[in-house]
Amino acid sequence: MVAAIPSAAWAQTPPPTAPPSSPAPAPDPGSTPPPAPAAPPSPAGAPAPIPSGDPLYTQPPGVQPAGAPAPGPQPPAGAPPAPGAPPPPFEPPPPPGAVYEPPPPPVAKHLAPRMALSVSARLGWFFPFGNAWADGKVVEATPVNYVVLEGVPWTRYASSGPMFELDVGLRVARSYTVFALWERAQTRSGSDNSSFDGEQAGGDSDFWAVGLRANSDPNRIGFVTEVALGYRRARTRFDNGTEYQFIEAPFEARLGLGGEYRTSRLMAFSLLGTIGVGSFGNIERVGERGPPVTDGNDVADGHAWATINLGAHFDLLPTKD
Repeated sequence: MVAAIPSAAWAQTPPPTAPPSSPAPAPDPGSTPPPAPAAPPSPAGAPAPIPSGDPLYTQPPGVQPAGAPAPGPQPPAGAPPAPGAPPPPFEPPPPPGAVYEPPPPPVAKHLAPRMALSVSARLGWFFPFGNAWADGKVVEATPVNYVVLEGVPWTRYASSGPMFELDVGLRVARSYTVFALWERAQTRSGSDNSSFDGEQAGGDSDFWAVGLRANSDPNRIGFVTEVALGYRRARTRFDNGTEYQFIEAPFEARLGLGGEYRTSRLMAFSLLGTIGVGSFGNIERVGERGPPVTDGNDVADGHAWATINLGAHFDLLPTKD
């Protein structure tokens, strides 16, 4: 019956099976992997693929870029490649000059010279105050006499008047100048005209000193501070030719505060106010014979002065920097 129905017999026959294939040998770790098959050519009329390294290339969404790691868990960083895996792509070092370095800052340009011979001239007004000396008056008392000191104002022998100042020094840095000064004040008569010598006829005062000037901004507008230490002499004249000389004041100190405006590399102007203190060690009477101005009971006392002045400053022989 099976032979009579060939189709049924064919259905009962088991299909031939393929011989089992032997596993492929594992590649040698030191051998070079076989080259990857070439990509199939693009069909006619299709645009050429854009390399992923092109900066204008934008990867379409959902497409894995070339060279990107496959999705899924990745081996830890620094782990050796798996056997048979392709070597990592070669990344050449960046070309020279690829690292951006900012340009150096511009060289500062200064209007004031770094060093120069400094010459200054000032005009202003002089105000004396304080005591010229302390008059010792004997007070008779029981059981002993004693001396009472009473200050004699300087304004008895001098009042305010015009002043002139000349400074010569060296600018040792843009902001600092050391200098020597001569200040001459032409004082007017004081308030005391009852002395033995009669009417006063004015007087003068000279101040010689060395000082240091500092400027916060020597290139344009800066705050100026001055300190000076020197010697002062003052004189009062009378109509009869007698002269009172206020001398022995070797430690006169002056402080100046103000502002300075530089108009060019060689010239600047300043407005300065000064105040000074000191003490006359002796008062001498010179000229016509008469009683001494002070006696053994008198002692030195403190005097002071102030000025307000406008000055012009010149930097001669300046350095180029």
